Amino acid sequence: MNPGTAVGPHPRPSMVREFQTVIGKETRKQAMEKWGGKPNVLVSCVGSGTNALGLFHEFIRDENVRLIGIEAAGNGIDTGKHSATLTKGQVGVYHGTMSYLLQDDEGQIIGPHSVGVG
Repeated sequence: MNPGTAVGPHPRPSMVREFQTVIGKETRKQAMEKWGGKPNVLVSCVGSGTNALGLFHEFIRDENVRLIGIEAAGNGIDTGKHSATLTKGQVGVYHGTMSYLLQDDEGQIIGPHSVGVG
C-alpha cells in the first residue's frame, strides 16, 4: 500500500500511521544516540499528513517536544496562490471527508496553487 495520504475511512489513517511510524521511531533512536535525549523541536510538512503522522505520533505525549507543521506557502499566504489549507482553509466536505479546504465564496473547492498532495 502506498500511504499517499492519511485521509480516508477507518482503518486507512491507522494503517498509514503504523506504516509511517518508522520515521518517528528512527528519529527518537538517533536523537538518543547522538544527543542522549529527545529533540526539543520537530518540524514536518503537513501536506497529505503522512510525514507528520509518522514523525509526530512517536512524540505526541512528550510535553517537552514542540511539534511544528509546515504548509506550502507558494507565492505567499496573502496572495491566494498557496496550498495552506490549515492556515487559510475553511471547514468543508470533499469526497465524504470533513476537512479544511481551500474554497471560493460559494463553497466550491479551489485547487492548490503550489503543490498537489496525496
